[in-house]
Amino acid sequence: MRRSFLLFIMIMAGLLFSAMAVEAQDKIRAEGTAAILNNRVDIARDKAIDNAQRSAVERVMGVMISSSTDVENFQVKMDRILSESKGFINAYKIIKEERSGDSYDVTIEADVGAGKLKDRMEAIHLIMARKSKPRLMIIFGGQGQKDAIVEAAVARYFIAQGFKLVDAEVVKSDKEIQSLQSPTVKSRQMASVAQRYGAEILILGRVEVTSRSFKMGDVEVQSSDVAISGKVVNGDTGEILATDSKARKGEFKTVAEEAATELAKQMKEEILERWSSELTNAVTVKVIVSGLNTYQDLSRFKEILTAEIRGFKEMYQRSYRRGQVELDIEVKGNAQGVADDLAAIMLNHRKVNIQEITTNRIKATLSP
Repeated sequence: MRRSFLLFIMIMAGLLFSAMAVEAQDKIRAEGTAAILNNRVDIARDKAIDNAQRSAVERVMGVMISSSTDVENFQVKMDRILSESKGFINAYKIIKEERSGDSYDVTIEADVGAGKLKDRMEAIHLIMARKSKPRLMIIFGGQGQKDAIVEAAVARYFIAQGFKLVDAEVVKSDKEIQSLQSPTVKSRQMASVAQRYGAEILILGRVEVTSRSFKMGDVEVQSSDVAISGKVVNGDTGEILATDSKARKGEFKTVAEEAATELAKQMKEEILERWSSELTNAVTVKVIVSGLNTYQDLSRFKEILTAEIRGFKEMYQRSYRRGQVELDIEVKGNAQGVADDLAAIMLNHRKVNIQEITTNRIKATLSP
């Protein structure tokens, strides 16, 4: 009896020790600092606490990623999750805080929700993996230095996130590429350019700069108002996925690169949100099929698609001309799944031959 009681005590002590160890692992001590501007200590204190919380979450993330075999998407996971860092801190207490000259320093002990953090990281990885890292083509209007500086900053950001880029420099002499900046450009034209150069995503941008000079004593200072706008286009369909803009004032190169990086980050966030929604709800796949002999064949073909495409939700006919139909099909799935189902379809003993497939577009023809 006594032995059983001792065994019970040992087991309970072990469980308690394990729980304390897990809790200790989630308690992270981190530091944060912020500049004091216009003597607003209260604002600097809040920012320092935010920075400390971000640092605590960053430490837990770093351990999780470095202890796994998948480190490829470290930066994209880091950026996306750290923007939500407060949501992963269950509680925190301030261990130390003080003003040091023109800065405010804070040390906190934070209880980081490691379980929630791990789930979020896995979700982001799944989004990137299922979309197969689409290739981007980044084009900013004009050939001037201002456009080149901003375009390079946006490109650096997306490369750092693990995206593959199509080099737009080699195709900028193409008149159709130049016409993409026109406000009247049509979605079909944008899709045509993207498909020709192998880009699933187009990022089209514009830079507007107003410069002025003023004197500070005997020194002449030049300042610029920089406004950068951009839109993200689905290269398969020409659909606009996101539009954003950022503005900054100051020395041109510095503020242009800052605004470009912020714009790129915002566009990436909206792209990921869109992909996440598509993966959990529905994605639109453009299906172009040629070889239909009659309009009756078309009607029968659409009936078969409705019944045979797995995850089918809705269908929209965009055009029909000379035996070729263009359809937008909403499915819960992806283009590969739609292509697999299309390849198994027979229309009047005629087989569907898949000719081309990209992330959101399928081109096929009916056999003779």
